Amino acid sequence: MFKKLFKRKNKTAATEPAPDIRSQRPSAGEIRAQGLNETLFLSPLPVYTGQAQASGRNFSEMNDTFLELGGNNWGMVEQGKILAAAIWMVLATAFIAPVLICIWLTIYSPPGIDRNFFDIVGGFLQVFATGSLLFILPFGAYVYGMLSSVYAAAKTYPVRFNRQRREVCYVDSKTHRVLIVPWESVVAWIANSQGVTSYGATRQYTLGMGLEDEEQDKVQFLLLPQPSDAHALGMWTSIRNYMEDGQLVDVPNPMLKALGLIPTGDRLKPYEGLHTFEIEREDARAMGSLDDGGEDLTPQQREHYGYSKRSPWPLRRWYLWRVLSFWKMPYLLAEWSHRKGRPTLPEQVQTWSQPLPPGQWAKPSTALVKANQIVKTAMDKKGATFVEACKAAGLH
Repeated sequence: MFKKLFKRKNKTAATEPAPDIRSQRPSAGEIRAQGLNETLFLSPLPVYTGQAQASGRNFSEMNDTFLELGGNNWGMVEQGKILAAAIWMVLATAFIAPVLICIWLTIYSPPGIDRNFFDIVGGFLQVFATGSLLFILPFGAYVYGMLSSVYAAAKTYPVRFNRQRREVCYVDSKTHRVLIVPWESVVAWIANSQGVTSYGATRQYTLGMGLEDEEQDKVQFLLLPQPSDAHALGMWTSIRNYMEDGQLVDVPNPMLKALGLIPTGDRLKPYEGLHTFEIEREDARAMGSLDDGGEDLTPQQREHYGYSKRSPWPLRRWYLWRVLSFWKMPYLLAEWSHRKGRPTLPEQVQTWSQPLPPGQWAKPSTALVKANQIVKTAMDKKGATFVEACKAAGLH
Protein backbone atom coordinates (compact mmCIF):
# COMPACT_ATOMS: atom_id res chain seq x y z
CA MET A 1 0.00 0.00 0.00
CA PHE A 2 2.92 2.32 0.71
CA LYS A 3 4.97 1.34 -2.31
CA LYS A 4 4.46 4.69 -4.00
CA LEU A 5 3.97 6.72 -0.86
CA PHE A 6 5.13 10.31 -0.85
CA LYS A 7 5.99 10.63 -4.50
CA ARG A 8 5.64 14.24 -5.45
CA LYS A 9 2.21 13.71 -6.97
CA ASN A 10 1.17 10.52 -5.25
CA LYS A 11 -0.34 10.68 -1.79
CA THR A 12 -1.20 7.45 -0.04
CA ALA A 13 -1.12 6.69 3.70
CA ALA A 14 -2.28 4.38 6.43
CA THR A 15 -2.38 3.57 10.12
CA GLU A 16 -4.16 2.24 13.19
CA PRO A 17 -5.65 4.80 15.58
CA ALA A 18 -3.40 4.58 18.68
CA PRO A 19 -0.17 2.64 18.28
CA ASP A 20 2.18 1.77 21.12
CA ILE A 21 4.79 4.52 21.15
CA ARG A 22 6.07 4.05 24.70
CA SER A 23 7.52 0.55 24.67
CA GLN A 24 8.21 0.57 20.92
CA ARG A 25 9.62 3.98 20.09
CA PRO A 26 8.82 4.76 16.42
CA SER A 27 10.85 6.69 13.87
CA ALA A 28 9.92 8.87 10.91
CA GLY A 29 9.33 6.74 7.81
CA GLU A 30 8.66 3.56 9.81
CA ILE A 31 5.71 1.39 8.79
CA ARG A 32 3.89 -0.94 11.16
CA ALA A 33 1.23 -3.39 10.03
CA GLN A 34 -1.17 -5.31 12.23
CA GLY A 35 -4.03 -7.23 10.67
CA LEU A 36 -5.91 -4.95 8.30
CA ASN A 37 -4.39 -1.82 9.83
CA GLU A 38 -1.23 -0.05 8.74
CA THR A 39 0.64 2.78 10.42
CA LEU A 40 3.05 5.19 8.80
CA PHE A 41 5.00 7.37 11.23
CA LEU A 42 5.85 10.92 10.18
CA SER A 43 7.84 11.88 13.28
CA PRO A 44 9.53 12.26 15.82
CA LEU A 45 11.90 14.52 14.00
CA PRO A 46 9.30 16.27 11.79
CA VAL A 47 11.21 16.00 8.53
CA TYR A 48 10.27 17.33 5.11
CA THR A 49 7.32 15.54 3.48
CA GLY A 50 7.15 17.11 0.03
CA GLN A 51 3.35 17.11 0.13
CA ALA A 52 0.80 19.84 -0.55
CA GLN A 53 -0.59 21.34 2.62
CA ALA A 54 -4.31 21.30 3.38
CA SER A 55 -6.23 21.87 6.57
CA GLY A 56 -9.95 21.33 6.00
CA ARG A 57 -10.36 24.57 7.99
CA ASN A 58 -9.35 22.83 11.22
CA PHE A 59 -7.20 25.71 12.44
CA SER A 60 -9.04 28.33 14.47
CA GLU A 61 -6.18 30.83 14.79
CA MET A 62 -2.76 31.38 13.30
CA ASN A 63 -0.20 34.15 13.57
CA ASP A 64 3.57 34.58 13.76
CA THR A 65 3.65 33.03 17.23
CA PHE A 66 1.30 30.06 17.29
CA LEU A 67 -1.10 27.92 15.27
CA GLU A 68 -4.23 26.63 16.95
CA LEU A 69 -5.76 23.26 16.07
CA GLY A 70 -9.43 22.89 16.96
CA GLY A 71 -11.68 25.39 18.67
CA ASN A 72 -13.90 26.34 15.72
CA ASN A 73 -17.25 25.21 14.34
CA TRP A 74 -16.41 24.36 10.73
CA GLY A 75 -18.98 21.93 9.34
CA MET A 76 -21.89 23.24 11.41
CA VAL A 77 -23.61 24.80 8.39
CA GLU A 78 -23.43 21.47 6.58
CA GLN A 79 -24.95 19.73 9.60
CA GLY A 80 -27.78 22.26 9.54
CA LYS A 81 -28.44 21.49 5.88
CA ILE A 82 -28.56 17.77 6.67
CA LEU A 83 -31.06 18.57 9.43
CA ALA A 84 -33.19 20.48 6.91
CA ALA A 85 -33.09 17.45 4.57
CA ALA A 86 -34.26 15.23 7.43
CA ILE A 87 -37.15 17.60 8.16
CA TRP A 88 -38.17 17.49 4.50
CA MET A 89 -38.03 13.69 4.59
CA VAL A 90 -40.50 13.65 7.48
CA LEU A 91 -42.78 16.19 5.80
CA ALA A 92 -42.64 14.35 2.48
CA THR A 93 -43.55 11.06 4.14
CA ALA A 94 -46.36 12.54 6.21
CA PHE A 95 -47.99 14.87 3.67
CA ILE A 96 -46.48 15.05 0.20
CA ALA A 97 -46.33 11.32 -0.57
CA PRO A 98 -49.99 10.56 0.36
CA VAL A 99 -51.25 13.55 -1.64
CA LEU A 100 -49.31 12.46 -4.74
CA ILE A 101 -50.54 8.89 -4.37
CA CYS A 102 -54.16 10.06 -4.08
CA ILE A 103 -53.77 12.24 -7.15
CA TRP A 104 -52.36 9.30 -9.10
CA LEU A 105 -55.19 6.98 -7.95
CA THR A 106 -57.79 9.58 -8.85
CA ILE A 107 -56.43 10.24 -12.35
CA TYR A 108 -55.55 6.67 -13.33
CA SER A 109 -58.42 4.76 -11.72
CA PRO A 110 -59.58 1.80 -13.88
CA PRO A 111 -62.95 2.09 -15.65
CA GLY A 112 -65.81 1.34 -13.31
CA ILE A 113 -63.98 2.49 -10.18
CA ASP A 114 -64.94 5.98 -9.14
CA ARG A 115 -62.42 7.53 -6.76
CA ASN A 116 -62.81 11.04 -5.46
CA PHE A 117 -59.60 12.74 -4.30
CA PHE A 118 -61.15 14.34 -1.21
CA ASP A 119 -62.79 11.08 -0.18
CA ILE A 120 -59.53 9.11 -0.01
CA VAL A 121 -56.89 11.69 0.86
CA GLY A 122 -57.93 11.91 4.52
CA GLY A 123 -57.31 8.22 5.16
CA PHE A 124 -53.98 8.26 3.35
CA LEU A 125 -52.81 11.30 5.28
CA GLN A 126 -53.70 9.63 8.57
CA VAL A 127 -51.81 6.45 7.68
CA PHE A 128 -48.69 8.19 6.35
CA ALA A 129 -48.60 10.79 9.13
CA THR A 130 -48.72 8.00 11.68
CA GLY A 131 -45.98 6.12 9.86
CA SER A 132 -43.79 9.20 9.78
CA LEU A 133 -43.61 9.02 13.57
CA LEU A 134 -41.06 6.26 13.04
CA PHE A 135 -38.62 9.00 12.03
CA ILE A 136 -38.67 10.40 15.56
CA LEU A 137 -35.91 8.09 16.80
CA PRO A 138 -33.32 8.66 14.04
CA PHE A 139 -34.26 12.35 13.80
CA GLY A 140 -33.93 12.81 17.54
CA ALA A 141 -30.64 10.91 17.60
CA TYR A 142 -29.20 13.20 14.93
CA VAL A 143 -30.32 16.37 16.72
CA TYR A 144 -28.98 15.05 20.02
CA GLY A 145 -25.63 14.21 18.44
CA MET A 146 -25.38 17.62 16.79
CA LEU A 147 -26.22 19.54 19.96
CA SER A 148 -24.05 17.40 22.20
CA SER A 149 -21.07 17.96 19.90
CA VAL A 150 -21.56 21.72 20.28
CA TYR A 151 -21.65 21.49 24.08
CA ALA A 152 -18.63 19.16 24.06
CA ALA A 153 -16.68 21.58 21.86
CA ALA A 154 -17.48 24.39 24.30
CA LYS A 155 -15.56 22.43 26.96
CA THR A 156 -12.62 21.31 24.81
CA TYR A 157 -9.38 23.26 24.66
CA PRO A 158 -7.62 23.70 21.32
CA VAL A 159 -4.04 22.50 20.85
CA ARG A 160 -1.46 25.19 20.24
CA PHE A 161 1.76 24.88 18.25
CA ASN A 162 4.22 27.63 19.19
CA ARG A 163 6.79 28.06 16.43
CA GLN A 164 8.86 30.63 18.31
CA ARG A 165 9.36 28.33 21.29
CA ARG A 166 9.14 25.17 19.13
CA GLU A 167 6.76 23.62 21.64
CA VAL A 168 3.24 22.15 21.63
CA CYS A 169 0.68 22.85 24.36
CA TYR A 170 -2.17 20.52 25.29
CA VAL A 171 -4.72 21.27 28.03
CA ASP A 172 -6.79 18.43 29.47
CA SER A 173 -10.48 19.32 29.24
CA LYS A 174 -11.36 17.49 32.48
CA THR A 175 -8.47 18.25 34.79
CA HIS A 176 -7.35 21.50 33.06
CA ARG A 177 -3.77 20.30 33.43
CA VAL A 178 -1.33 21.98 31.03
CA LEU A 179 1.11 19.77 29.13
CA ILE A 180 3.88 21.43 27.11
CA VAL A 181 6.22 19.21 25.08
CA PRO A 182 9.03 19.93 22.61
CA TRP A 183 7.88 20.07 19.00
CA GLU A 184 10.55 17.66 17.80
CA SER A 185 9.42 14.99 20.30
CA VAL A 186 5.82 14.85 19.00
CA VAL A 187 5.02 11.47 17.46
CA ALA A 188 2.76 11.79 14.40
CA TRP A 189 1.32 9.06 12.24
CA ILE A 190 -1.34 8.35 9.66
CA ALA A 191 -3.71 5.47 10.24
CA ASN A 192 -5.37 3.40 7.56
CA SER A 193 -7.88 1.06 9.18
CA GLN A 194 -9.75 -1.40 6.98
CA GLY A 195 -12.81 -3.41 7.84
CA VAL A 196 -15.59 -5.45 6.30
CA THR A 197 -19.31 -4.84 6.84
CA SER A 198 -22.47 -6.26 5.32
CA TYR A 199 -22.28 -3.45 2.76
CA GLY A 200 -18.69 -4.17 1.72
CA ALA A 201 -15.17 -3.14 2.63
CA THR A 202 -14.63 0.12 4.50
CA ARG A 203 -11.51 2.20 5.06
CA GLN A 204 -10.93 4.89 7.65
CA TYR A 205 -8.08 7.38 7.82
CA THR A 206 -6.82 9.08 10.95
CA LEU A 207 -4.12 11.63 11.61
CA GLY A 208 -2.74 10.86 15.05
CA MET A 209 -0.33 12.66 17.33
CA GLY A 210 1.12 11.49 20.62
CA LEU A 211 2.35 13.93 23.27
CA GLU A 212 4.39 12.14 25.92
CA ASP A 213 3.70 13.20 29.51
CA GLU A 214 6.87 12.18 31.33
CA GLU A 215 5.59 13.38 34.70
CA GLN A 216 2.54 11.10 34.64
CA ASP A 217 4.22 8.42 32.51
CA LYS A 218 1.53 8.37 29.84
CA VAL A 219 0.76 9.66 26.36
CA GLN A 220 -1.90 12.18 25.39
CA PHE A 221 -3.29 11.10 22.03
CA LEU A 222 -4.83 13.43 19.46
CA LEU A 223 -6.84 11.41 16.93
CA LEU A 224 -8.28 13.38 14.02
CA PRO A 225 -10.47 11.38 11.57
CA GLN A 226 -9.87 12.41 7.96
CA PRO A 227 -11.85 11.72 4.76
CA SER A 228 -8.78 10.49 2.89
CA ASP A 229 -5.07 9.90 3.12
CA ALA A 230 -4.48 13.14 1.18
CA HIS A 231 -6.35 15.13 3.84
CA ALA A 232 -4.38 13.48 6.64
CA LEU A 233 -1.04 14.09 4.92
CA GLY A 234 -2.03 17.63 4.01
CA MET A 235 -2.99 18.54 7.57
CA TRP A 236 0.27 17.24 9.02
CA THR A 237 2.21 19.03 6.29
CA SER A 238 0.37 22.26 7.15
CA ILE A 239 1.42 21.96 10.80
CA ARG A 240 4.96 20.92 9.94
CA ASN A 241 5.44 23.71 7.36
CA TYR A 242 4.14 26.28 9.83
CA MET A 243 6.45 25.16 12.61
CA GLU A 244 9.52 24.79 10.41
CA ASP A 245 9.07 27.43 7.71
CA GLY A 246 6.41 29.79 9.04
CA GLN A 247 4.00 29.03 6.19
CA LEU A 248 0.42 30.01 6.93
CA VAL A 249 -2.53 27.89 5.83
CA ASP A 250 -6.22 28.54 5.18
CA VAL A 251 -5.33 31.46 2.94
CA PRO A 252 -8.16 32.70 0.67
CA ASN A 253 -9.19 30.25 -2.03
CA PRO A 254 -7.30 31.02 -5.29
CA MET A 255 -10.55 30.42 -7.21
CA LEU A 256 -12.19 33.33 -5.38
CA LYS A 257 -9.29 35.57 -6.35
CA ALA A 258 -9.67 34.50 -9.99
CA LEU A 259 -13.36 35.42 -9.83
CA GLY A 260 -12.46 38.89 -8.59
CA LEU A 261 -13.73 38.35 -5.05
CA ILE A 262 -11.41 40.26 -2.76
CA PRO A 263 -11.28 38.66 0.72
CA THR A 264 -12.87 40.74 3.44
CA GLY A 265 -12.94 40.45 7.20
CA ASP A 266 -15.89 38.09 7.01
CA ARG A 267 -14.13 35.77 4.57
CA LEU A 268 -11.17 35.50 6.89
CA LYS A 269 -13.21 34.69 9.99
CA PRO A 270 -12.13 31.28 11.35
CA TYR A 271 -15.68 30.07 12.00
CA GLU A 272 -19.07 29.69 10.33
CA GLY A 273 -22.08 31.84 11.10
CA LEU A 274 -24.56 34.26 9.58
CA HIS A 275 -21.74 35.89 7.61
CA THR A 276 -21.30 32.57 5.77
CA PHE A 277 -24.74 33.06 4.19
CA GLU A 278 -23.69 36.35 2.59
CA ILE A 279 -20.36 34.91 1.47
CA GLU A 280 -22.06 31.99 -0.27
CA ARG A 281 -24.53 34.33 -1.98
CA GLU A 282 -21.66 36.49 -3.21
CA ASP A 283 -19.93 33.39 -4.56
CA ALA A 284 -23.13 32.31 -6.36
CA ARG A 285 -23.41 35.70 -8.02
CA ALA A 286 -19.80 35.53 -9.11
CA MET A 287 -20.33 32.06 -10.61
CA GLY A 288 -23.00 33.60 -12.81
CA SER A 289 -20.76 36.57 -13.66
CA LEU A 290 -23.34 38.97 -12.29
CA ASP A 291 -20.77 41.15 -10.54
CA ASP A 292 -17.91 41.12 -13.01
CA GLY A 293 -18.30 44.66 -14.32
CA GLY A 294 -18.78 45.75 -17.92
CA GLU A 295 -22.50 46.40 -17.54
CA ASP A 296 -22.41 49.07 -20.24
CA LEU A 297 -20.91 46.74 -22.85
CA THR A 298 -22.84 44.94 -25.57
CA PRO A 299 -22.71 41.12 -25.72
CA GLN A 300 -20.30 41.39 -28.67
CA GLN A 301 -18.02 43.76 -26.75
CA ARG A 302 -18.11 41.55 -23.68
CA GLU A 303 -17.02 38.58 -25.78
CA HIS A 304 -14.31 40.68 -27.44
CA TYR A 305 -12.84 41.82 -24.13
CA GLY A 306 -12.95 38.33 -22.62
CA TYR A 307 -15.94 38.67 -20.30
CA SER A 308 -17.69 35.41 -19.56
CA LYS A 309 -21.33 34.91 -20.49
CA ARG A 310 -23.80 35.89 -17.85
CA SER A 311 -26.11 33.28 -16.43
CA PRO A 312 -28.75 33.79 -13.73
CA TRP A 313 -28.98 30.06 -12.99
CA PRO A 314 -26.17 29.70 -10.40
CA LEU A 315 -27.85 32.36 -8.29
CA ARG A 316 -31.34 30.95 -8.92
CA ARG A 317 -30.19 27.48 -7.88
CA TRP A 318 -28.56 28.98 -4.81
CA TYR A 319 -31.81 30.66 -3.76
CA LEU A 320 -33.77 27.46 -4.44
CA TRP A 321 -31.49 25.38 -2.21
CA ARG A 322 -31.59 28.00 0.53
CA VAL A 323 -35.40 27.95 0.50
CA LEU A 324 -35.35 24.16 0.74
CA SER A 325 -32.90 24.35 3.64
CA PHE A 326 -35.19 26.81 5.46
CA TRP A 327 -33.26 29.91 4.44
CA LYS A 328 -30.87 30.93 7.24
CA MET A 329 -31.65 28.12 9.66
CA PRO A 330 -28.29 26.27 9.18
CA TYR A 331 -26.41 29.54 9.53
CA LEU A 332 -28.30 30.48 12.69
CA LEU A 333 -27.31 27.10 14.14
CA ALA A 334 -23.69 27.78 13.22
CA GLU A 335 -23.84 31.25 14.78
CA TRP A 336 -25.30 29.76 17.95
CA SER A 337 -22.61 27.07 18.12
CA HIS A 338 -19.92 29.74 17.72
CA ARG A 339 -21.40 31.87 20.50
CA LYS A 340 -21.36 28.87 22.81
CA GLY A 341 -17.67 29.58 22.73
CA ARG A 342 -14.88 27.50 24.18
CA PRO A 343 -13.13 27.44 27.55
CA THR A 344 -10.71 30.23 28.41
CA LEU A 345 -7.13 29.03 28.23
CA PRO A 346 -5.24 28.98 31.54
CA GLU A 347 -3.05 31.94 32.42
CA GLN A 348 0.05 29.77 31.98
CA VAL A 349 -0.89 29.08 28.35
CA GLN A 350 -1.68 32.72 27.62
CA THR A 351 1.73 33.75 28.96
CA TRP A 352 3.38 30.95 26.99
CA SER A 353 1.63 32.22 23.84
CA GLN A 354 3.10 35.72 24.03
CA PRO A 355 5.55 36.65 21.22
CA LEU A 356 9.28 36.44 21.88
CA PRO A 357 12.02 38.73 20.59
CA PRO A 358 13.61 37.18 17.47
CA GLY A 359 16.84 36.64 19.36
CA GLN A 360 15.09 34.33 21.82
CA TRP A 361 13.43 32.08 19.24
CA ALA A 362 14.28 28.41 19.61
CA LYS A 363 16.31 26.83 16.82
CA PRO A 364 15.84 23.41 15.18
CA SER A 365 18.20 20.72 16.40
CA THR A 366 21.28 19.75 14.43
CA ALA A 367 19.82 16.27 13.90
CA LEU A 368 16.64 17.68 12.34
CA VAL A 369 18.52 20.10 10.08
CA LYS A 370 20.75 17.30 8.79
CA ALA A 371 17.85 14.86 8.33
CA ASN A 372 15.80 17.50 6.48
CA GLN A 373 18.61 18.10 4.01
CA ILE A 374 19.03 14.41 3.25
CA VAL A 375 15.28 13.71 2.97
CA LYS A 376 14.60 16.73 0.77
CA THR A 377 17.49 15.92 -1.56
CA ALA A 378 16.46 12.27 -1.83
CA MET A 379 12.81 13.10 -2.61
CA ASP A 380 13.18 16.16 -4.84
CA LYS A 381 16.33 15.29 -6.75
CA LYS A 382 16.52 11.50 -6.66
CA GLY A 383 12.80 10.67 -6.79
CA ALA A 384 12.83 8.62 -3.59
CA THR A 385 9.68 7.95 -1.60
CA PHE A 386 9.27 9.35 1.89
CA VAL A 387 10.05 5.96 3.44
CA GLU A 388 13.16 5.51 1.29
CA ALA A 389 14.33 9.06 2.02
CA CYS A 390 13.92 8.59 5.78
CA LYS A 391 15.86 5.34 5.57
CA ALA A 392 18.65 7.11 3.66
CA ALA A 393 18.76 9.69 6.45
CA GLY A 394 19.19 6.86 8.99
CA LEU A 395 15.90 7.58 10.75
CA HIS A 396 14.73 3.94 10.68
